[in-house]
Amino acid sequence: MPPKVKFKREQIISAATELVRAAGMPALTARALSYKLNCSVAPIFSEFENMEELKGEVIRFAKSLYDGYIAEGLKQPLPFKGAGLKYIEFARNEPNLFKLLFMSEFAVGLDGYMLLDENNGKIVGALRTSWGLDEDTAKSLHKDIMIYTHGIAVLCATDSCCFTDEEISERLTFAFKAMLKSFKEKDND
Repeated sequence: MPPKVKFKREQIISAATELVRAAGMPALTARALSYKLNCSVAPIFSEFENMEELKGEVIRFAKSLYDGYIAEGLKQPLPFKGAGLKYIEFARNEPNLFKLLFMSEFAVGLDGYMLLDENNGKIVGALRTSWGLDEDTAKSLHKDIMIYTHGIAVLCATDSCCFTDEEISERLTFAFKAMLKSFKEKDND
């Protein structure tokens, strides 16, 4: 009898993530994963109770990768803009992981994102520090510019964006300045 093939949990998660990166979460099935690993489904289910548990691990990986992009953006000279540009870059570089996190049944929606993403506190803090805004104004401005930024990111993730990186940067600056001006005028009314 041939020896049993044993895969480590991390190897299975890595192979599952590769499938999702290539073709999205619907491509992650026990059959497709066993084919990729060149084994039966038994090693998968010896490490994971079910496919939902494995999908949760892929989502955690995607979130961790996304967090790295945002952390890098927050190190930029303009941290708020840097975070927005990195959000868009994540969508362009990892379209299926972006769709998984922000455009699927697994996504929490924009309001959920604003509440659950621990990066938002850092982003709002950067906005407050850079522009001297109070907490409520910074949160509102962040939410409004996030809607605009998300739109560009969706264009990138769906391979529908015709803007260069420079044009994206210019558009984000323009939108931010217009929204900031609007908030400041509202405060003066």
